[in-house]
Amino acid sequence: MWNWSTRLFLQEARQNLTAEIAADLPSKWTKEELDGLEKTLRDHESWLSEWVEKQKSVKSYEDPVIETTEMKARAKVLENHLHRLWKRKVPKAVKKPKTTSTTATDEPKETSAEGDGAEDGAETIFEEGSNEDQIPLQEEEESTQPHDEL
Repeated sequence: MWNWSTRLFLQEARQNLTAEIAADLPSKWTKEELDGLEKTLRDHESWLSEWVEKQKSVKSYEDPVIETTEMKARAKVLENHLHRLWKRKVPKAVKKPKTTSTTATDEPKETSAEGDGAEDGAETIFEEGSNEDQIPLQEEEESTQPHDEL
């Protein structure tokens, strides 16, 4: 079963890799990773066919040449290799920086010591974003403290 699934995966993955390279998009897998999976598949199939031929020569009343635990252990190697590649997510495309003129975020942050209740020479730090609707962090911290009104 894993042999068939791996062959289908490899066929589809190679087609996707070729298309993604042509479109200059990031791919889930590299050629080397797919070649490694194919090598693991070929090794597994050659081992399996060798031992199946040996098993055919054994009489039905004799002990088997190969046990199912060994077959499962060998198949697990192929299964793990396949699942490691199959479950991988597509890497995010690297965004190219846009060249634009000065925007609101490029402007320097405002600092002020006048009229905001700060001590002389102290800076008022504003949150990042638009400078029009900013609230100084000092005032915000003060407003979160409970007031005694009796």
